[in-house]
Amino acid sequence: MSETITGSLNVSNDVIADIAGYAAMSCYGVVGMAEQLQGAESVRLSSGQRLRKGVLVSTAEDGLTVDLHVVIEAGVNMRSVSQNLASSVTFTLQEIAQIDPSKLKIAIHIDAMKSRA
Repeated sequence: MSETITGSLNVSNDVIADIAGYAAMSCYGVVGMAEQLQGAESVRLSSGQRLRKGVLVSTAEDGLTVDLHVVIEAGVNMRSVSQNLASSVTFTLQEIAQIDPSKLKIAIHIDAMKSRA
């Protein structure tokens, strides 16, 4: 038996970043999240506990933007992985954080490619 509770739900950007990072890591073709290094033109593959490092969440009046900086597996179809990634993150944020998909923009940044070996 479920009961409807009136009120509003406020979720911090850090929690949204964690959820988005978790959803991204579960996608086929994603090797990890890319951490931007200050003053360098290279990226570092973040460990599993630091999923938030590759995610930037920003809010505006028209909604929420989630920028995902990912490292993908060499040899995979970038377009397919990107579409799957955006779909998975959107679905997960809708299910867990109750974010309206029409007010959500997902931006995928493929920062590097790496073999899984």
